[in-house]
Amino acid sequence: MNQIQITQQLNAQQQEQVAPLFYEAFPLKVTHLWFYAKTKKQAVELLAQSIQFEQGIYALRNEEVVGFLGYNIGKKAFTPANYAAFRNVYSPVVATWRFLFYAFYLKFHLYHEHVLHIDPIAVSEEARGHGIGKLLLSKLEQVARNKQITIINLEVVDTNPSAQKLYERFGYMLKKELKSGPFTAKAGFKKVIFMQKCLSSTHSSIKSE
Repeated sequence: MNQIQITQQLNAQQQEQVAPLFYEAFPLKVTHLWFYAKTKKQAVELLAQSIQFEQGIYALRNEEVVGFLGYNIGKKAFTPANYAAFRNVYSPVVATWRFLFYAFYLKFHLYHEHVLHIDPIAVSEEARGHGIGKLLLSKLEQVARNKQITIINLEVVDTNPSAQKLYERFGYMLKKELKSGPFTAKAGFKKVIFMQKCLSSTHSSIKSE
């Protein structure tokens, strides 16, 4: 495997690669929970217009984006509720109700200025199994420390146990679980696991498997 570069800066061509990767990682959530998009084209277009690239960390291989981690701090979000983006994709009536649903969902992911919230983390299918998730999480801790933030929150769903194990090895602790039942069944999960990590003054290390 070619060397992976972790960066917070993307050129215009690389930025165009993030929205399709976002959709490929979370097609059910994008379609049935976040944006209620009927087609992949709609979803990718909406994501492309919503993503705030300065709120992300990216993994490059041969100058191609193969992974990313978006984060929210306070009111600054990776994919904020942007009515203009919805209006550019949908008719006025449809844009309004879908925007309101997404804004309602997003309000649960905006925290205080001293809390960093991961939302989301994704790695392309062909690049999985090479430690990219660990590299993104490590870089995120550097970002948090630079911002003098010591608390990192994230959520993982019950149908993604491998991701939960990665977070546990990285020092994230279970805070609570929420059964979402039929509300999120179409999005591919029925329970959300909330996890948190408190950063110490020294660099943390991954727990051995």
